Amino acid sequence: MNPEDIMAYHARSFAPAARLLPRCDRLLIARLYVLCRTVDDIADEIGGAVGQRQLQKLHDDLTSQYPKGRLGIEAHDLFQGRPLGLAAFAKLVSSAAADTGAVCIADRATLDTYCMGVAGTVGIMVCAIFDIDEVHHARAANLGKAMQLTNICRDVAEDARIGRRYLPFTHCPYDPQDIAAGIPEAVQAAEDAMAFLLSEADELYLSGRSALNALPLRLRLAVASAAAMYEGIGSELRRREYQPLEGRAVVPKVRKAGLAVRAILGELIQKRKWENRSDHASA
Repeated sequence: MNPEDIMAYHARSFAPAARLLPRCDRLLIARLYVLCRTVDDIADEIGGAVGQRQLQKLHDDLTSQYPKGRLGIEAHDLFQGRPLGLAAFAKLVSSAAADTGAVCIADRATLDTYCMGVAGTVGIMVCAIFDIDEVHHARAANLGKAMQLTNICRDVAEDARIGRRYLPFTHCPYDPQDIAAGIPEAVQAAEDAMAFLLSEADELYLSGRSALNALPLRLRLAVASAAAMYEGIGSELRRREYQPLEGRAVVPKVRKAGLAVRAILGELIQKRKWENRSDHASA
């Protein structure tokens, strides 16, 4: 499959949003998605020492002037002339290499470092390939971190079953096995931690949205609609009172479409208001 087909198959929130982009921009996003998806697959599906070695080899390729592997060559090509983007991808790879086995996050600071490594970097990479001024990169990273916190809350049970607990120990002091086994105290702690992290995600979504006006219009609309669909996952978790063992929270297609349309209209209205203010200021 080509990059666009791979993104369409796997990226349930961003692939529909990416249809708003011109073809050439959609291809850039699809190429970036395939790079990140491949790294994620190595960490999750291969995992262990073998996955870690593969990711370390890729990281070495990324920091080399003359990459040899397919992924390293593709990354150098995608980020040609954009060193911040290449550095962000290298950071994602090193973060994924540390995430190939059992995981038990210690505290909120450790979780923030993890979210920055595996998701905040994606915001920076998107800014890099579209030549967005560096002043906006931190808020773009916040949007990526918000989405990662949403993912973590959605996948609590799935992660617990494979020995992973991304909920900080300071908020959920139980082993992943306790959560997966449905021990009431562990499940309650997990639910409380999910509520806390989704509230943190809300703040990060707000921060990320505040930088959207720096993006080209169609990219702005695509990112806004993808963020709204991701936020919808958090709303679904809240609606069912978290309950991590009740299966993965899914936003119904009709509601997902409604969230995307509302986000797009909201950005268009904001753009029009900004233009009106500019017109009045220059009159």
